[in-house]
Amino acid sequence: MTRNRAIAAIAVAVALGVGLLVLQRWVAETKTAAIVLVGIWFVVVGLATLVAVRGRPELRAAALGTYAAIALASAVVGYWTGFRDDKVDEDVVMATMAARGEERNAALTGEMPDRARPDREPTGPVELVNGDFTGADGHAGSGVATVVREPDGARMLTFTEFEVDPGPGVEVWLTRSESSLDDRIELGGLKGNVGNQQYEIPADADLAEYDTVVLYCTPFTVRIAVAPLR
Repeated sequence: MTRNRAIAAIAVAVALGVGLLVLQRWVAETKTAAIVLVGIWFVVVGLATLVAVRGRPELRAAALGTYAAIALASAVVGYWTGFRDDKVDEDVVMATMAARGEERNAALTGEMPDRARPDREPTGPVELVNGDFTGADGHAGSGVATVVREPDGARMLTFTEFEVDPGPGVEVWLTRSESSLDDRIELGGLKGNVGNQQYEIPADADLAEYDTVVLYCTPFTVRIAVAPLR
């Protein structure tokens, strides 16, 4: 009897777990589609479970209890990762002027312009490029992405007036275009979906080539927002 209850609980858990993984990871292309498909899957598995335990009261508690526990956990995790805003407010570096000409071109490719060499007198942070965020793949997004070169030659990618849809496992990438994602420079995980924040750009990154910011949700394999840098 105990063995049968365990089998019933495992069967429900596997059916729900595999379905949720496949639907969210490989089938759904947007968060809305994932919510709809997951809801349908819960209904399908719930009805199948009720049919399976009909006339078998000894299995009912194990099967339905497992179903209820997974449904509750999924709702809590889904809300925590997909609907709750994660706000940050970093003291981002702000440019005092815009770089132009040879200085700007050299800074974009990762070279240290003459004005930023150690033997020169430091200047304030300068703006190299910027771009506005727009939502992608069914998500909403707004804000400004700016590349700022500091006096020592370091480059920072800043997000200001920033707000995008929340999501789990969102990464910050620099790519060659909005749709070409395999060739990329990874800057780390998104610190928050709302608020000012900044990311250090590798010294050898060529921003003349990698001129698009992409926020990418890795669990759902979709873009959250993009910002072409110009």
